[in-house]
Order: sequence, then C-alpha cells, then structure tokens
Amino acid sequence: MKTERPWRDNVRQWEPYIHAFSALDETPSEGIKPGPLSGLAVGVKDIIDVAGLPTRNGSDTCRDAPPAAHDANVVAALRNAGADIIGKTTTTEFAFTDPTACRNPYDVNRSPGGSSSGSGAAVAAGVVDIALGTQTAGSLCRPAAYCGAVGFKPSYGVLPTDGVTPLAPSFDTMGIIAGFVGVVQAAFRQMAPAAYEAPHPEVKTSLCALWDSDVLPSPDTSEAFADASNTIDDLGLSSVSAAFNFDVDLIVAAHRVVMNFEAAAAHGAMLSDARVDMLKPKFLAGLRAGVEVSPSQAADTAAILTEAKQAFWQSLKDVDVILTLPVPEGAPLIDGTTGYQDWLTPWTVFGGPLICLPWGMDRLGRPRSVMLAAHPHKDTQLLALAAQLAEQSPPLVRPHMPSL
Repeated sequence: MKTERPWRDNVRQWEPYIHAFSALDETPSEGIKPGPLSGLAVGVKDIIDVAGLPTRNGSDTCRDAPPAAHDANVVAALRNAGADIIGKTTTTEFAFTDPTACRNPYDVNRSPGGSSSGSGAAVAAGVVDIALGTQTAGSLCRPAAYCGAVGFKPSYGVLPTDGVTPLAPSFDTMGIIAGFVGVVQAAFRQMAPAAYEAPHPEVKTSLCALWDSDVLPSPDTSEAFADASNTIDDLGLSSVSAAFNFDVDLIVAAHRVVMNFEAAAAHGAMLSDARVDMLKPKFLAGLRAGVEVSPSQAADTAAILTEAKQAFWQSLKDVDVILTLPVPEGAPLIDGTTGYQDWLTPWTVFGGPLICLPWGMDRLGRPRSVMLAAHPHKDTQLLALAAQLAEQSPPLVRPHMPSL
C-alpha cells in the first residue's frame, strides 16, 4: 500500500521559513525496510549521495547534477536499518563558508551556522530525527550548537566518506545531528558497528578547560560552562589538571593553508572554465589561495599540525574526557558569515570525537551549548558519558513556528 510519509506536514509548515532542504524524496513510503531505526526521518547534507536525488553541493555549478546512482555508505547503513531518508539538507557551497538561505528555527533573523546549515535547522525544527553532516573545521558542531541540537563528530576516519564530495580529505569527517544523545547512539551503532566491538574502558577522569583565546565567552555561555562543569563533578569523575595552552591562532592558520590546498586539488579545475563565474566569493577566494600553496608548503604545514596533535594528546594522557565550549555565544544575527569556528578548528585537527550538548537557553532566547571531547577512537565512551550528562542538562525550549 502506498501511503504519504508522515514528515511531509512538518516540512510544508517549516520550510517556507527556514529553507532547510535542497531536495526532498517525494516517493510514497512503500519499500522502507523495518529495522532498529524504523520511524525515524533522516535528512542528508547535500554533499552526500542519496540514491535517486541529485548532489548539488550547495553550488550553482552543480545545479544540473543528475540523480545519484547509489547511496553513500553512511546513508545506506541508515536506510538498511529502517530509517526514512527524506531528502537533502542545505549546505554552504562545497561545505565552505559562504552562508546559505537557511535560517535558524529559534529566530529566522539568526544564523543556523554552517556548513551543515540545513541539517542543524531541520533537527531543531523537529522536521527530522537525524541529520547527517560533515565537519572540516566547525561545520557540524557549530550548527548543532546554534540550533540547540546534539551534534556528534566521530573520530576522524571512523565513518567512511565514500559518496561524499570532498573539501579537505585530511580533515573531512562524517557526523550526526539529532535531538537526543540516545538517537545519536542508535544511528552511530548502525553506521559504525565496529566501534562497539572494541573494549570500552570506563571514563574516570575529566578536565574542564577553554582555549587561551582573545575571544571570550558571553556571560550566558560562561554560566552554561560553569554549570556543566559542576554537573560533571556530580557524576563522580576525578578532576585532572593539565596544560591547555596551545596556540589556537597558529593551528587555525595552518589548518586553513592545508584546507585551501586540498580544496584546490579537489575543485581547482573550476578556476579555468566557465564555472568560475558561478562560484560564491568565499569559496572562490579559498580556491585561489589554495592554488598558490606549493605541495612542499602544504606538506610542511601538515607536519606542524601532526606535531601539534601528538603533543596535545600526550599532554592529556591522564585525561579521559574534556568539557569545553564549541562557540563563544549563541547564534549570531545574519551577518554574511556562518559564525565563529576558531574554537572548533583545533579539535577537528586533533581528530578525536566531539559531542555538543544543548545546555538551556540564554537571555536572548538562544540555545546554549557545551561540548565534550575525547581521545581518538574513544567514541562510544564519549557517547555514554554524554548521555549521562544530558540527563542533567537544563530544560531546552523548543522553537515555535514563526507567524507571517
């Protein structure tokens, strides 16, 4: 029997305001497999292939893209587990930093973040239960933080990136945005079953720390961090003192060099043909910067990041989990950017799992967010602790649909 899929009413109601989708699967519900994720609707960032839908990469250069022949591996895993893949969520152009028309469901005058803009907005609006995104700098955690969602970036390399348009393969990481940690855990178990086969030592030690940065958290965000720190203590973890004074500006600058170089390697051919006139300004500037980087310069810069990564985790060898902040404050007003990402970039470089958790509301009615991080390949331990912490989090007010 062919039936209309239940998410459609939510999309019809919200989409005129938040522009979270670039394409929808309009086929009837027949053919959806039963499984552990049955009944869950999934949106997929539009740099990730979904069979039967075009992958347009948020770019006019791909507006005539044909439907993808196959699901990306991560999409297939969710579909095979019974999830309903409902469509493609909006992304910045090739997952770079030119903002989209997507808006934050909490306030359509504010940014949803990027580059996984539509994924964050669709989850916040309750249109989907799960959204897939990617992170190359701050592209998944920032939309989750701004939109009051749970955002999980697994360890680098844990989830395959086949069927995903690359930006910078040295950093590109698949991830999950959802409304609840339990939903993230259920999805991740289907996407990365091997992660659950390894031993899972108990998380025993924690560090609560922020980067040494000229940018300071807002009073509301500082309050959220302090409250979450106290909650971590209440969970019985031993507090550990450790150095946390890496040069964030140096890491961000080095990351940008490698990212631009790899983006140019993947997409630089567009600079030499008619597509160049279709590119958005920031992505175009990134490609032009990338072609000026020599292979030896890129290799030397990548070596700096590798050394920093090794030194960082060595300095935290006695720490199981770190509580920190993903962003200095709640979602900014629309300003031609996708928000602040420099606190997230080093974490992406260092390659461990990250999870953003909503932590109540600020005085402007914006969701607050805190973040947990762990050593690479401690994904399941991090998720287990996040589930405990989330149970103690302050109430999160869900967004109301704007009125005309």
